[in-house]
Amino acid sequence: MTKTSNPDIYRPIDVPESLKPYVRRILIADSNEQVDMLVDVCATGYHYLGWVWRGRWQGIVNAKTRFDSDIDGPLHFSGQVTKSEISAGFQRDIGQIFLEFTAVGHFQLLGITGARMLEDAVAPHILNPALKPHLETIIGAGDLPTSARMQLLADVLSQLPKHVVSDKIITAVERIEAADGDIRIADLVDELGLAERQFRTDFKTLIGLTPKSFCKALQINQALNHLLVSNGGDLAGVAAETGFSDQAHFTRAFRDFLGKSPGGYLKNVETTLARFAGQSRQ
Repeated sequence: MTKTSNPDIYRPIDVPESLKPYVRRILIADSNEQVDMLVDVCATGYHYLGWVWRGRWQGIVNAKTRFDSDIDGPLHFSGQVTKSEISAGFQRDIGQIFLEFTAVGHFQLLGITGARMLEDAVAPHILNPALKPHLETIIGAGDLPTSARMQLLADVLSQLPKHVVSDKIITAVERIEAADGDIRIADLVDELGLAERQFRTDFKTLIGLTPKSFCKALQINQALNHLLVSNGGDLAGVAAETGFSDQAHFTRAFRDFLGKSPGGYLKNVETTLARFAGQSRQ
């Protein structure tokens, strides 16, 4: 698949009330435009559930296709990203809903830990067979308007048996998110009275990233959002606003995370990637 520039085929919609405890935002593509594009994927800190009812979506890790909707079906669950080369392929006229879960929402709804999904894309009922009878209504849905599809998805997911997450983990995630990742984990652990080693283990198992990596994903995506909104803006100002000690530190962290300097990245940023990564920390 050839890597080409891509159109902005995704638009945000309001999250239904029944999903708000578990889902941060929803993006929908419902376009008759024919596309054939390959989009780089980077960490946002969150997991995604996708429903493809038209067109083709592929999840590719280190040049190996891990999920192909033409073969594996319409539902895919995508995990966290670290250092592997990961891309998503989009072909034909895309009809697709993407749910961006809260940091723990994927586990609360689907019962699948982030550790099991690290750098992977899989049909959710493959990882948790107990989901299959609940998801069959979605998998077998016929020709429906997009609004009806969204309502069906919300109805099915909100009625799933829920999985419990420790209140202290939820509180820790809320503190990290409130600071947009600019927080010392050791201080957070002390404030919440947690055993640090156990907290780090539980956090990585549940979310799929270490607390430090989760913080960095939030910081970089917040910075990317600032840069996109300001069309490059003041790098020193963005660095200060997003918790970096100075512009040089910010530039190094940005390059390590996204592979290019802020200026170089913005010259070639893909529209679809900007939708998912750059706007994940609004």
